[in-house]
Amino acid sequence: MSDQKAVIDSILDQLASQVVVLEPGDLMSYGEILSSLEQLAVVADGATEPCLTDLASSLKELMEGMILGEVPDQDKGVSTITAGVSLGQAFLRNDAGKEDVHAFLAEKGMTKEAEPQDQAQVSDEAAPEKPAEQAEEPPAPTPEPEAPEGPPAAAGVADEVYAAEDLELLEGFVTEALEHLESIEINALVLEDTPEDQETLNAVFRPFHTIKGVSGFLNLGDINKLAHALENVLDQARSGALIIESAAIDLILAGVDMLRQMITEAQDAALAKRPRTLFDISSLLKRVEDLLSGGEATQEAPGKPLGEILVETGIVEKNAVDQALETQKNPPHRPLGELLVKQGAVQPSQVARAISTQKTQATTLKPTAQSVKIDTAKLDNLLDMVGELVISQSMVQANPNIQKLKDRKLSRDLSQLGRITSELQKSTMSMRMVPIKQTFQKMVRVVRDTSQKAQKKIELKLQGESTEIDRNMVEKFYDPLMHMVRNSVDHGIETPDERLKAGKPETGTVILSAYHQGGNVCVEIKDDGRGLDREKILAKALENGIITEADGLNDEEVFKLIFQPGFSTAQVVTEISGRGVGMDVVQKTIDELRGKVNIVSEPGEGTTFTIALPLTLAIIDGMVVEVGQERYILPTISVAESLRPKKEEYSTVQGRGEMIMIRGSLIPLIRLYEVVQVDPEKREPWEALVVVIEHHGQQRCLLVDRLVGRQEVVIKSLGHSLKKVKVLAGGAIMGDGRVGLILDVEGIFKHQDK
Repeated sequence: MSDQKAVIDSILDQLASQVVVLEPGDLMSYGEILSSLEQLAVVADGATEPCLTDLASSLKELMEGMILGEVPDQDKGVSTITAGVSLGQAFLRNDAGKEDVHAFLAEKGMTKEAEPQDQAQVSDEAAPEKPAEQAEEPPAPTPEPEAPEGPPAAAGVADEVYAAEDLELLEGFVTEALEHLESIEINALVLEDTPEDQETLNAVFRPFHTIKGVSGFLNLGDINKLAHALENVLDQARSGALIIESAAIDLILAGVDMLRQMITEAQDAALAKRPRTLFDISSLLKRVEDLLSGGEATQEAPGKPLGEILVETGIVEKNAVDQALETQKNPPHRPLGELLVKQGAVQPSQVARAISTQKTQATTLKPTAQSVKIDTAKLDNLLDMVGELVISQSMVQANPNIQKLKDRKLSRDLSQLGRITSELQKSTMSMRMVPIKQTFQKMVRVVRDTSQKAQKKIELKLQGESTEIDRNMVEKFYDPLMHMVRNSVDHGIETPDERLKAGKPETGTVILSAYHQGGNVCVEIKDDGRGLDREKILAKALENGIITEADGLNDEEVFKLIFQPGFSTAQVVTEISGRGVGMDVVQKTIDELRGKVNIVSEPGEGTTFTIALPLTLAIIDGMVVEVGQERYILPTISVAESLRPKKEEYSTVQGRGEMIMIRGSLIPLIRLYEVVQVDPEKREPWEALVVVIEHHGQQRCLLVDRLVGRQEVVIKSLGHSLKKVKVLAGGAIMGDGRVGLILDVEGIFKHQDK
């Protein structure tokens, strides 16, 4: 049963991380959550947990209804799913009982007794009555059973089913297109602030042009049509007939979201060998048409202004251009070329040639660095082999028989081999590293969208975007970072009125920065908002039973209570935050990445979260210690100090075990030899050494025989058979060929608390 409970806990954690960043209408995420809920229902049923089974099954049915468009109020549906996941976690922790689950299902109209009307009750409860004109619309076609993740606004089903020989072409298109859409999204947000930036405008235009061309070749007609329409918007801006403003940026971003779903659906359909579901793009096409028909003209065009080109080539006199520019200022605003043609100053063909010259000047590209795409599995294998090479080189050099030889040439050759392998390791490790810039730039849209929903004015500043981070960490780190940035916007920054009353500018500031410090990558999320309310946090923690007393807690310990499961001080649950699911998932993800979080906050001044992460997941910077004949490795990030205590600094406290007095504070003692079950050389603390380790703001003294030193080691998995040993995080082959075990600091703390 304990194994099944661990699996259920893992699935609930996965669901919590999925729902914390869930947006209403995000069909791709809906499909992932549905899969997790189905898995939870099966495992809970096998573990004879009927209460949890009912909860998972009811949430699964609700999610199916949301995917099929049967739940009108998607916001309410998302809130229900999120609350249900939080309740499931509380139930598993014994913080909620069966009656709580039954009450939740009854409140949401999802009790089994209510079938088959439970889904309708959720829908009715979630949304107001539809207007009459909407009620008469025919329902969207139901997607095929094989593709429940199909879009709710389906416009039908395509005729084609991709043959096996075409699948490779499609997969290549999908990979490239998704990268293009990411590029468009980033550059469009830059373009909103600098609409006159010619290079950025072209950087948004070109990917649309590429997607349009390739999708047409692959007979993806609807994708081709939407990409072509959006390309026209950018083309009009390039020709000077349209000013890029917020309305245009909103349209481009909406188009990117739709194209991303359409392209992913095309891939899913091809892999499942079924016709793909078509999306209804009519509303987006109508928005494009409205924007183009009502767009304002401007005399400034990409590259040189059109009028300047016409004058320089001798086609028209400058006074004719000036006259046309004066006319252009009056409604209806028409393109300069059109006005010159109407005046009889130029021929249409001459304007066309001048616009062509203008575009040629605008699309001149700067040389870019060349790159080669490599399968990540091949790259990971190369990195593993280089790690093995470094270990083998160290073993050869440390071999006693080799060290006995007095051959100077052999010594020089071994030194040269050591330098080469060291450089090779550095070069291959750098392949894993990618600038954090792309992850940071995604936060621009997160802040833009969240601030609009919260009706706040917020400026996001990015610093240290060139700082590199392990590519395997980027994906795992994205969701926690996004959640913390959204929290800064929703909880940290005040409304414009509140800021003005407090004597602050009405526009708040969030600063996202990255830098290297002490062998780690540090990421800071800093805001100039209201700061964390210490008393409010303590009151909520006491109310929820997270702590039993508030005395003796310093500010950092109080602030870190926000990372406890189910903790939230939000008065109102919104689609942005306040559901009590999220910060504990953030902490768990950072723990998995072997990182830690520090919080500094001043009332009325703002809050700074600093996340310290290792440079790479493949290598650990560790402190090597010995107990008996065995070596163990502690992550350096968790080590505060090491010392040999005096006999009078050792004491025992009734009910709290052994303690060591360090600078006026009593810190609990953990005997490492008891945890790992080996025979030590020294049992008395004043004869041995203690290493002070930290975890989530708490400290423990770890008793060891001796310190060997600090060393970087390549992490190796211990395999499935040792996976359940909670105090071990992995292993490493040391320079002398012996194996050192990497200790899991969190596991040691939990072992001591038993």
